[in-house]
Amino acid sequence: MPTTAPRCPGPAETAGCSARTGRRRSGRHSAAPLVVLLMTALGLLLAAPAAVARTSTDTSTSTDTATDTPASTPVILIGTSGLRWDDVSALATPALWELSREGAVGLVAARGATSTGCPADGWLTVSTGTRSADLEVADGTCRAVQEPGADGRVPGWSDYLSAADSQSWSARPGLLGQVLAEAGTVATGIGPGAAVALAQPDGSVVGTHVRRPATSSGLDQAVRDAVLGGSQLVVVDAGTVRDPGWATRARPSSEPGTEPAVDDPLVTEDDPSVTEVVLEPTRAQQVARVDGRIASVLQAARASDATVLVVSLAGSGRSALQLVAAIGPTPDGGRYETALLTSGSTRQVGLAQSTDVTPTLLAALGLGTSEPALTGARIVPVAGPETANARVDTLLSIAREALQVTRVSGVYTTRLVLAQAILFVVAAVILTRTGRASGTPLRPALRGLQVVSLALAAAPVSSFLTGLVPWWLSDSPGTAFWLVLAGWVVVITAAALLGPWRGHLLGPAGAVAAVTVLTLVLDMLTGSNLVVDSPMGAHRILAARFYGMSNQAFALLAGAGLLLAAVVAQVLVERGRRALATAAVAAIGVLVVVVDGTPGLGSDLGGPPALILAFTVLTLAVSGRRVRWQTLLVVAVVAAVLVGGVTVADWMRPPGDRTHLGRFLATALDGGLWDVVYRKLSVNLRVLTSWRYLLLAIGGILLTALVLAGPRPRRGGLLGSGSPLAGLQEAVPLLRPTVAAIGVALTIGFLINDSGIVVPATGIAVAVPCLVAASARWRLAAELSPGPALPDAAASGGSA
Repeated sequence: MPTTAPRCPGPAETAGCSARTGRRRSGRHSAAPLVVLLMTALGLLLAAPAAVARTSTDTSTSTDTATDTPASTPVILIGTSGLRWDDVSALATPALWELSREGAVGLVAARGATSTGCPADGWLTVSTGTRSADLEVADGTCRAVQEPGADGRVPGWSDYLSAADSQSWSARPGLLGQVLAEAGTVATGIGPGAAVALAQPDGSVVGTHVRRPATSSGLDQAVRDAVLGGSQLVVVDAGTVRDPGWATRARPSSEPGTEPAVDDPLVTEDDPSVTEVVLEPTRAQQVARVDGRIASVLQAARASDATVLVVSLAGSGRSALQLVAAIGPTPDGGRYETALLTSGSTRQVGLAQSTDVTPTLLAALGLGTSEPALTGARIVPVAGPETANARVDTLLSIAREALQVTRVSGVYTTRLVLAQAILFVVAAVILTRTGRASGTPLRPALRGLQVVSLALAAAPVSSFLTGLVPWWLSDSPGTAFWLVLAGWVVVITAAALLGPWRGHLLGPAGAVAAVTVLTLVLDMLTGSNLVVDSPMGAHRILAARFYGMSNQAFALLAGAGLLLAAVVAQVLVERGRRALATAAVAAIGVLVVVVDGTPGLGSDLGGPPALILAFTVLTLAVSGRRVRWQTLLVVAVVAAVLVGGVTVADWMRPPGDRTHLGRFLATALDGGLWDVVYRKLSVNLRVLTSWRYLLLAIGGILLTALVLAGPRPRRGGLLGSGSPLAGLQEAVPLLRPTVAAIGVALTIGFLINDSGIVVPATGIAVAVPCLVAASARWRLAAELSPGPALPDAAASGGSA
């Protein structure tokens, strides 16, 4: 049923639009702000990628200047797994310590296609150029990667192919080997993992394969022989580091060459025993062995000034960011030295992904323009702290934050949901209770309800603001997080209740919404530093998103943005400035759409359509026009064209400068669209049954319906005649269209985002508490005035 905007807000009726001709005139001219909204958003979104691309080159150091000219110096990849920067010290790991002094250093998000972090997963990721993983087994153990057999094929290759077929990442094992073979690149692999990385689609290894020598001198000589023999690419498996209880196991195979590497002490028999735990080496012993192999390779590489990339391709058992370092020439003629590392896929200083290794190797080999559509980007140096110690300390801080936020986010979400559920129940009881608010104990209960509601509405944005204080460096990071969170909640709540806006009915709720919008907008404009690794944001370890607007951040921006626009419009309409109110809503809409959807800022594919339709509903309602389905259909088509145009514009940029919008289109054009859709649908269905988000979503919807309809609704009316809130609609004419607009944004977000129920649940977490706070404030203010209409600002201010 079409929504009709309220005529005028009570006391302002004569000043604003009491004359029928005035209302009609404003209705005829109100289409202009809507057109401006759509055209401005379209122009800014289409123009923004070029500007962002120019800015991003400052941090990504021109990631696409490599040519097809063969590299003049060899490229060496030293792969390992489970190695972290907190393992590195001057005495325990002298080779890595020296490399951190001279080279460029960074962290790696080494998440594969599954939650487990097995050595084979990392090597398969290099082979495929995308997330990959070995077949999972019932006991959850990892395969011991083995040297090729007598026929030159990689043992277990059929399992790797089967695993790729069963996963939704469009992985093609053997892709790197195929590209190298077609280009005629001379390659040498040393060790079992190197065979996996350099395998061709049939499992045979491209180039020359050498079994990993058992001694440091033997490894040194093997690398020298490969370089002197003309190898343009040398891949070395330096071994693995595994956490206690996560040792790799040999798996039976019908293929030849199933013997595990003889010098790998982490390989155990299929039948675990007590002695297995006793014989398992310590982490320090494993790290020292890997460091010794790295030292041998670095020593052999110095004579040829080779480009050396040291990467921990997979975890050691528990989830953590891994180590990456590079030294030597970069593909664009620079050098990997005394810097931090980044990539176009993360856009985070000091952070790359394991999927970035393959495009980096191809670029270093002069095969940059030959690379297929890969999910990663090239690893490049970027300016960092001046001293080596400061650079490593920066990485340790990032890694610790990434780890600690995963430990508090689940508890935070659970406590927030439970607190809001309690609020919903208490609010339903207090707001629907009859009697005068001046009575006891109803008046204190309403005051308390207002304060608690504002505090809970401030909790989501406060979780982002905790990133401004390094709580993760505390000796008790969990306690520090909760103290910092509580501090931000107190500050925002106090500002909402004590600021100059407190005199208006919607002032405190609008202040919380304004802080939420301002925080998210500024964060997008400055690199997404708060959204990344916040309890309600994107986590580096999970490697789902490294920049831009997360789905939960989008939901908060949508809910708070529409609330803020409604509050601003309500104030202006009360003052008789309906045209200005309409323009203000459109302007706020343009701001949030551009920030949310621009590649390099919000980089959100599913957000702009939801925001455009929602702000269209609110803009039309504020202007006094009827919201018709034909109008919404036209706007939906325009929104789809807008998002499609932005995605194409992003895709047309160089591969290293694309955001995930352009990478999504590249994946679709490469035949991986169904895999992406299937993966997102799977995630959506999985979280749909999460009790935390269901409780928040259903509870918020029911409470909103109760506030709007009342306990005894009358047919055709908004609020029940018997409801204590029966006069709220007259006091806040924009209440119904605002709730409708928020519902539109969150519903569309639910349907087209892979987080599903998380989107409406998160939006409700800020919108419904603000609605409760406004309702409690209205009951307090209404009792101080003689009539049913909203009291003036002075009277309202007295209830704060």
